Amino acid sequence: MGTGSCFPDSMLEVLREQCGQDPRVAALYAFDLRRSGECNIAAVFTDTPPWPERLELELAVARALEMERVELINLRRMPLISRYDVINRGEPIYVGDPEVLSVFIEETIVRYSAFYPLLEALYWRVETKPLAADMLPQ
Repeated sequence: MGTGSCFPDSMLEVLREQCGQDPRVAALYAFDLRRSGECNIAAVFTDTPPWPERLELELAVARALEMERVELINLRRMPLISRYDVINRGEPIYVGDPEVLSVFIEETIVRYSAFYPLLEALYWRVETKPLAADMLPQ
């Protein structure tokens, strides 16, 4: 995906220093699920900060990345398929608590692996369903 090119190493160093001051930030991922060229940032928190503190963290991340504003998307609150895509195609740009991150990744993969066969079956059921009479060419 090449999200590493979104932010220069010098900015990432400042970001890592800033996030290192908050033990609740287990990891940050840069990702672009829509493949629009826009980098988004998602966070894995050990404990979700209250709103005012989260806003302070977002402002600090924005300053570190020299951006006007940043919204840290909480990976734990994302839909399962999006969570899986972020950890599969995104790039970890900060890891503060590798153990919390590895448990999060493992949980996501296990849940996704259990869900995927159902998703695949639904897809094939919809795709191979006979066409309704009104959809057939006359």
